[in-house]
Amino acid sequence: MRRTPALTAGCLLTTLLMLLVSGCGQRPVTVTPNDFALHGRPQGHLTVLEKWADPEYAPYFQQAVRAYEKQNPGVTIELQAVGDQPYKDRIAVLAASRELPDIFFAWPGQYARKFADGRLAADLSSELKGTAWGGSFERNALDAFTFDDKSYGVPLDVDAKVFAYNTALFAKAGVTAPPRTFPELLTACDRIRKAGYTPLAFGNQYGWPAGHFLTQFNAAEVPADVLARDYDGRGGFSHPGYARALEDLARLKQRCMAPGGTSMSHESAQARMLYGKAAMQYIETLEFSYLTEQGGAPEEFAGHWDFFPMPGIPGAQGDPRAIAGGADGLLVSNASPHKALAVDFLKFLTSRAQARTLVRDLGWLSAVKGTADAAELPGLAKAQRTIAGHHMAVWLDTRAGEKIVNPYLSAAEAVLAGRTSPQAALREVRRGAEQARRYGVTP
Repeated sequence: MRRTPALTAGCLLTTLLMLLVSGCGQRPVTVTPNDFALHGRPQGHLTVLEKWADPEYAPYFQQAVRAYEKQNPGVTIELQAVGDQPYKDRIAVLAASRELPDIFFAWPGQYARKFADGRLAADLSSELKGTAWGGSFERNALDAFTFDDKSYGVPLDVDAKVFAYNTALFAKAGVTAPPRTFPELLTACDRIRKAGYTPLAFGNQYGWPAGHFLTQFNAAEVPADVLARDYDGRGGFSHPGYARALEDLARLKQRCMAPGGTSMSHESAQARMLYGKAAMQYIETLEFSYLTEQGGAPEEFAGHWDFFPMPGIPGAQGDPRAIAGGADGLLVSNASPHKALAVDFLKFLTSRAQARTLVRDLGWLSAVKGTADAAELPGLAKAQRTIAGHHMAVWLDTRAGEKIVNPYLSAAEAVLAGRTSPQAALREVRRGAEQARRYGVTP
């Protein structure tokens, strides 16, 4: 599954939710723990709006709905699945009319927070904090939907960025072990290039791949509290770590990527790795299925690959255990008359048994701890351990608002293309942050 950035719908949704937060005659909805208490057997009707309409994924969710309905004959669930962009358009309209479905999808970070700040998502803290259900999730995933110490979303899957690499090409180049530091990564790239291969396949046609690198580099170079303040629109991106992060990106381009532009697609770049033209690619764990023969990879690659997370950067002032990633989540409408039933269905959907089914059927990593052993895909169990050992740095394009994200992605592209220096690129980011503060357009 290729991750589609959420920011393209951010402007409309932000505007609508800012109106809701400002009041507009609306009274805030108060949710009490009793709203989540089922009295007797589950019964009633739920509407669920999600974005997994692809035939590769839709059958899993349809099966889950049927299984829950079979266990609870008094319940009917209307599952509405649409693609990424149709979902963004529909949810913005529903948010404006305050007619959200009982359960709806959200990307992590500020995208989900907009619904919490707009009083459209129910506070699920009483169900998730300090409970067995809440404790069943990977902490990284649950934190992605926690704002002001309140839990608003139920994570379904987790995802993170790692370097997938061709073990045979590494061996030919004399790279005998995965790099442990960023300088070692750059040295490995030099050896791979000398052996006649492109070290790192990279395509930035739609901008988000560079955003993923900056998600990682910013988290590594900038202290977490500073990063949070700046991403939230309350700071000016003045920490020197931001310039160093763009310099890290420039060094990676110079030493590891192919000469010339980066305008090819991420998928085209991946083909270069799969067919032995490039040694590695920075990919999401959700892409592991594409590295198998069943997913279309040639046998020569499918049997000879492994992965490693971004190596640490000596002297960096941020989080050395940060890993770029995110979690897809489901929120409960604050206005739903069936909150208890919605929570009961979400508990079923994220039960250990159902989570193992998700891992097995879709090849995703579940947000539920210890379920990757059900995976048939190589690497998933190791990926779950890797993510659990790191702190998730949520994708830049969902963690920050579009007034910050858009100039950041443009700046990254300019640095990669050699059109500007990291310092000059950062000035554009700072101007965007200043605009956000001046006009009150914070995420």
